[in-house]
Amino acid sequence: MGLLNKLMSSVGWKPPSSKQSGITSADTLYNEMTVKFVDLYYNKNIRVMHADKNGNVPEGIDHRFSVTSDDLKPVKVDLTKAYYLHGSRIEDPKYNDKDAPLQIHCFGDSWTYGWDVKQEEAFPHLLGDENTSVWNYGAGKTGLDYTVKKITEVYRDFNHKENQNFIYVITIPHSFRRMHFEDNGLARRCWDKPKAAEQNEYNHFLYLYHHYEILNRLIGRDKIIWGTWDDEIPADMIDIYFDLHDLAGRHPGPKSHKKYAEKIKDIMRESGWYSEQKAD
Repeated sequence: MGLLNKLMSSVGWKPPSSKQSGITSADTLYNEMTVKFVDLYYNKNIRVMHADKNGNVPEGIDHRFSVTSDDLKPVKVDLTKAYYLHGSRIEDPKYNDKDAPLQIHCFGDSWTYGWDVKQEEAFPHLLGDENTSVWNYGAGKTGLDYTVKKITEVYRDFNHKENQNFIYVITIPHSFRRMHFEDNGLARRCWDKPKAAEQNEYNHFLYLYHHYEILNRLIGRDKIIWGTWDDEIPADMIDIYFDLHDLAGRHPGPKSHKKYAEKIKDIMRESGWYSEQKAD
């Protein structure tokens, strides 16, 4: 028994429960279903959402949102199917040598993934060469919360605490995009600004800044290139902007990816990561 518990036991006092504090109507803030649903999302990329009586998600339903109806029931959905348009692009088809002198790991949403363009046209691939391997962790419909989770996995799996031959390129999508849960335990993405605006601007920025600083302190600001396509993020937090020069569907086209890759290369040359003799 800890010192605090011993002290509380000796005086017959304990902190008020969340129910007593008026936070929740349940006896405990985190019941068994709460823990289960969050664990499914966080560790297994499984989301609980509504489906029809046969357990199928109806055609045309946007997996970013939960849908409620009397004839629908909760069902588990594999989120990785919504993350990738053409399957995972984590491993580059050409520049994938784990022993290459330089490793570039790219994180973000569908813009990083290269939605509606070929993998060879997406900017992560364009950063590779005979001495540089690239890894594309872009996942459509995700926000900075997903990026932070993915980075902790990569940092551990590649032992980047010891192996310092890496750079992280983090392209932030809309800062308000994140996963949250409705009262019934169904997970949905906070996609639209009206929903995000339910938080005041201080808490909204705190969410962004907290994740930003966690990564800078864990990895090192000099090991990260911060990019974005959201012009509402403070400029002093960002190194480069992902500008639109052409479109592929509703996403950046090949020219836009090429221009963004050139910006990243310029920063890496200035920082000494790309030597002058390396070809574009």
